[in-house]
Amino acid sequence: MNEHIEKIKKATEPLRQQIINHKVYSAINDIEDLKVFMQYHIFAVWDFMSLLKSLQNNLTCTSVPWFPKGSADTRHLINEIVVGEESDLDSFGNRKSHFELYLDAMHQCGADTSQIETFIATLKKTGNFNS
Repeated sequence: MNEHIEKIKKATEPLRQQIINHKVYSAINDIEDLKVFMQYHIFAVWDFMSLLKSLQNNLTCTSVPWFPKGSADTRHLINEIVVGEESDLDSFGNRKSHFELYLDAMHQCGADTSQIETFIATLKKTGNFNS
């Protein structure tokens, strides 16, 4: 398994370096830049959570009655990521998702959360991405 992981790490290293050296990091120079970045990046955080839940729904059993589904290693990996992403700890020891932690950080720095909050409220109400 370690050989396989090392092969993946080697193959993805150029992409990892592109992310590490992305120009967005040099474009955030003050708190106002950070607020604007966060206002849009929160959608990527939400999208990641949705993608993760989609993987969990498709690669593990999330329905009743429960039956083993797919590879046990895949189930473990997906569920381990879900646990970390959905139930991390904030600075007060409260369990929160990374999405909720990000929203908290946005509130703390004064970033505008109205767009993501409207999007989430509309989606909860209608179940429709096009509303």
